[in-house]
Amino acid sequence: MANYIPDQEVTGNVDGDLLVIGWGGTSGALTLAVEEMNREGKKVAYTHFNYISPLPKNTGDILRRYKKIVVCELNNGQFAGYLRTKYPECAMTQYNKMMGLPFEVGELKAEFNRLLENN
Repeated sequence: MANYIPDQEVTGNVDGDLLVIGWGGTSGALTLAVEEMNREGKKVAYTHFNYISPLPKNTGDILRRYKKIVVCELNNGQFAGYLRTKYPECAMTQYNKMMGLPFEVGELKAEFNRLLENN
């Protein structure tokens, strides 16, 4: 089945210092936050998953390119856990929100800046 799924794409600064991962309904806020961060001179990449079972064939190649990865989810982090089982060699942090509200661009940027500042 994975042979019929398109390759995963990365947008933003593809050579970034931080890879932001989203899926489902998080696309709008994450896209805008990453665009604003890059306009501010930060190096942030973004990938949004439409296919998760199976994952696109190039997922591991993408994840292994980044030292810092954050998976943003509007739940307890089920997708982050799933990615960790598939790619245990890739260190990932999570940013979760479970208040029945969408992500806000400002809160995302604050978290991304915090991650970029921490070595």
